[in-house]
Amino acid sequence: MSKKYLVAIDAGHGMHTEGKQSVPMSKNLYIDNELVRAKGKIIKENEWNRGVSEYLAAALKRCGIDTMFTADMTGKTDIALSTRASKANKAKADILISNHYNAIGSCAKWQTRVKGLLVLRTKNCSEKSIKLGKLAVKHLKKDIDYEYSYGLMRDVDMSGFTLAILRQTTMPAILIEYGFMDYWNEAKLMLDKKHQEKCAEAVAKAVCEYFGVTYIEKQEANKTKYVRILKDINIHSKPDFDAANVIGKVTAGGAYTVVETIKRTGTDMYKLKSGVYITASPKHVEVFEK
Repeated sequence: MSKKYLVAIDAGHGMHTEGKQSVPMSKNLYIDNELVRAKGKIIKENEWNRGVSEYLAAALKRCGIDTMFTADMTGKTDIALSTRASKANKAKADILISNHYNAIGSCAKWQTRVKGLLVLRTKNCSEKSIKLGKLAVKHLKKDIDYEYSYGLMRDVDMSGFTLAILRQTTMPAILIEYGFMDYWNEAKLMLDKKHQEKCAEAVAKAVCEYFGVTYIEKQEANKTKYVRILKDINIHSKPDFDAANVIGKVTAGGAYTVVETIKRTGTDMYKLKSGVYITASPKHVEVFEK
């Protein structure tokens, strides 16, 4: 029977940690045509930290790896770093990963000089921490389109001091800065759930490789195909356009479930859930999925 591993996931700074926020939005931020943050508003670093941490936990669970959170995942309270470290130590977690988003200054204005991926380990850490950090860099660089990567570095070389969550934990531990909150091209991704999940999956691959566990791809849920009628069209009893098979009409504006696409020479046809057939011409119908 294979060993069961436990990963401590630390969702970085909390919602109330002073100063841990983006530059105020210089314009409305839209993701997938939805307004997610209005002009003048900020993004809290914790919004990223919790999001990517939850996706990481889900990915690792799928791969048969147990997880625990060290922070308050409701975002209501900021848990002291010493308490987080103690929690992971008492649980005898095999590794710890702390998720963050970086900034070069006070986030008072946007800057264009500093950007990219940074993975940190503490000074005098174990070779296992270095191995984990290198694997995280490897998979994040492979799966995420970073403009720049600092790679794996020591905390003291970047901040001038050791980081408590890395210093106080007894297991191999790394801290990942996925981007910069004061660099627009990266800050605008902080609320993008697809990006959060993509980063989490890359880290999950690193963890799996570290433990020698097979990474299991996420299976996308089957989506149902629908067709929206753009113009009044005929309904056919058979998958052809013979006038003898016309049994009625559907009017513009309606939406119906598609169960099959019938390939034909010329224009294809859709078989609807009701068993009838309509044209698949994009001039007459629009397909969408849910």
